[in-house]
Amino acid sequence: MLAKTLVLILSIAQVHWVYSQDGHWPDHNMCLSDRLTVSYRSCDPLQDVGFTLLPCPDKISDPIKIRLALILRQHVDELYSSAVLMINDDKIWNWDIPLCLPNFPRFTFCGSRRGELITIDSSYKSKLDPPLKGAFNLNLHVTNQDGFQIACVNATLKFH
Repeated sequence: MLAKTLVLILSIAQVHWVYSQDGHWPDHNMCLSDRLTVSYRSCDPLQDVGFTLLPCPDKISDPIKIRLALILRQHVDELYSSAVLMINDDKIWNWDIPLCLPNFPRFTFCGSRRGELITIDSSYKSKLDPPLKGAFNLNLHVTNQDGFQIACVNATLKFH
């Protein structure tokens, strides 16, 4: 039953994308607090990504729970991620890291097959709470061993 419901929701989301005027997935607002606003949009033209951040922290050092969900369109024997953090269109941080390698499955979703629902639950707590101000853009791309894009997200973090 859960799988049928998920397929129905994703089908409706796909119809929205096909018939929308701008041809983009909608912006998703994940977090709105006095100190922080976080929003994201899937940059994959065929698939939206579900992402939650709870609770919305007032400080960066507050503990948060992160959840990501998507349906695989290709298998992931190997999985590679690339992230770029920018402020005012200037790259301030770049991160390329393998998530799944042959004979080294770092995560439970390594080895998952096409059509499977992948959910990632994690927690995060920063030891620092720097006095950040401004808008940061985070671009995240995840590809498999064949170079197929598994997920693509553009996120904006605004510190008030």
